[in-house]
Amino acid sequence: MDSAALAFFLRGAALGISAAAAPGPLQTLLISETLLGGFRRGARVTLAPLVTDTPIIALVLLVLVRIPPATVQALSFAGGLYVLYLALGMWRQWRAGAVRDGERRQAESVGWEGLRRAVVLNWLNPSPYAFWILVSGPILVAALGRSMLHAAAFLIGFYGIFVASMLAIAWLFHQARRLGPRVVRGLVLASIAILVVFGVLLIGQGWGGGR
Repeated sequence: MDSAALAFFLRGAALGISAAAAPGPLQTLLISETLLGGFRRGARVTLAPLVTDTPIIALVLLVLVRIPPATVQALSFAGGLYVLYLALGMWRQWRAGAVRDGERRQAESVGWEGLRRAVVLNWLNPSPYAFWILVSGPILVAALGRSMLHAAAFLIGFYGIFVASMLAIAWLFHQARRLGPRVVRGLVLASIAILVVFGVLLIGQGWGGGR
């Protein structure tokens, strides 16, 4: 793996950590499933993005590869602002202590029902679309501009770390439920710092037009 491919891998990994640590519907469902049925049941939820994101990525690429480079740079700039906006919202939640460990549901799900719910949730959630259009899409297009290897490095970095981080959250809530809220707060605080740095980098990329 050359230095450029490694750089794309690390960028994907940084985004994967932030995406996994950011409080949202999928994370809440993951925690709830784990609290209700243990690690294996919660782990199934982590597969949802692998099912739902493929058509989203394909759609984004069909749009982004057909627009001028200046527009992609503008999207990168907008993506940086969007990332900083997410970081600000997470910081406010962290200071207010509003990071929740998920609400227990009365009804038990059976087998892979949790994954089905997670897939439907992801399809109906606008965040993945905005995330790939504003943040990851321009980076993936830049990686494809170099080679398929660079694009693969970015995707492996993102989904590998994202799924691993989600599995870690499920394991932590399975092993130590009382430590759950503190662990999530720590993950959120770390992701805030990563989001701020990455947002500034994206704004710089869009402003200067570099890759």
